Amino acid sequence: MIRFLLLAAAVACNAAAVDCSATADSADPTYGGRVRQLVKPDGHEHNLYYDRNVWNADNSYMLGVYSDLDQRNWRVVLYNGDGCYIKDLFSIQEFDWRLTWDRKDPEILYTWSGSNLYRYNVTSGEAMGLKSFAPLTFKPAGPSLNQAGDRILMVTSDGAFHSFALPEMTDERAFKPEFPPGCEFASDKPRYIGYSNYIVAYCNSASTQAVDVYDDTGERLHRFENVGGGGHHDFSPDGKWAYFTLWSRDKPLEIHVVNIDGTDDRVLYSVPTEKLRNVQNLHLAWPARATDWFLASFFPSAASIPLQYSPMQDEIVLIKLDGTVKPLARSGTAVTRDLFWAQPLARPSADGSRASFNSNRSGSVDQFILYIDPQ
Repeated sequence: MIRFLLLAAAVACNAAAVDCSATADSADPTYGGRVRQLVKPDGHEHNLYYDRNVWNADNSYMLGVYSDLDQRNWRVVLYNGDGCYIKDLFSIQEFDWRLTWDRKDPEILYTWSGSNLYRYNVTSGEAMGLKSFAPLTFKPAGPSLNQAGDRILMVTSDGAFHSFALPEMTDERAFKPEFPPGCEFASDKPRYIGYSNYIVAYCNSASTQAVDVYDDTGERLHRFENVGGGGHHDFSPDGKWAYFTLWSRDKPLEIHVVNIDGTDDRVLYSVPTEKLRNVQNLHLAWPARATDWFLASFFPSAASIPLQYSPMQDEIVLIKLDGTVKPLARSGTAVTRDLFWAQPLARPSADGSRASFNSNRSGSVDQFILYIDPQ
């Protein structure tokens, strides 16, 4: 409790120049995690999906998306690092929400519109065009950066992967991935994985799933087959992949970690099927600067909420490579067919000190911060 009060005091000090009135702090009643809710009763707000870090290079700024209660009129908004509102940045008619922060400059993010890639300064609001790809447009994955932060990747509407050296947009490298016959490219998933210059690409069909790891010259390092082409998995900054296999009546959920070249595949966490009756799905997310742990965020359907809570249901858990599993908090969410963004999609900051997640436990979708104690 003392640590929680000290945190609240630090947050208040950090937020002195911005509006923190639309936040609410609490301790998770089940697991004790320190949680801050960003409150917006007249609309929804959420993060940028589980594979996009909402925090900038030094955690001084955080991003979110506002929409109205009809899930229209999206706009990207800027908070300080503790979720205190600063200002609206832009509507998605101006620039796309599927964006990425610069890995070094805390004021810079990269976004796009139509055929054009932009460098955007969140302090000044200035958008500088980096490159036009006309007549091509972009696939919905949006931009991503390599581990060093000196190359940017975009996937164009013809299915080609293009990367360039920053800031001059020189040294173009381009290729098209090759998938098994009939396996459909998942165009919203490819990205730099955050380890060296490696890229992931997914495909799916009724009979085949493939997860390919390439370097950005187009050389394929490894293909993972039939272990999940949906993209709910994530990569470590030292070249490991955390993924899970789906459960069935006589098969448990298994969360694995494996090297990206396919070696040393091992199960870290197994959950029996009988404990998953209330779980619809989950997401895995790895901090960009932590090599020994990642998060798993479970979520239920609104149609399967039991009268009495018992795990697993809506937990956000920390999983270490030594097999330690520590529940941090419950999201309290209940996903409905028309509210995709009620999925928690928990994503840790690069340093692992906090995570952003979503929940509709208040009635509308809200964005939350979960503060994580040093591991």
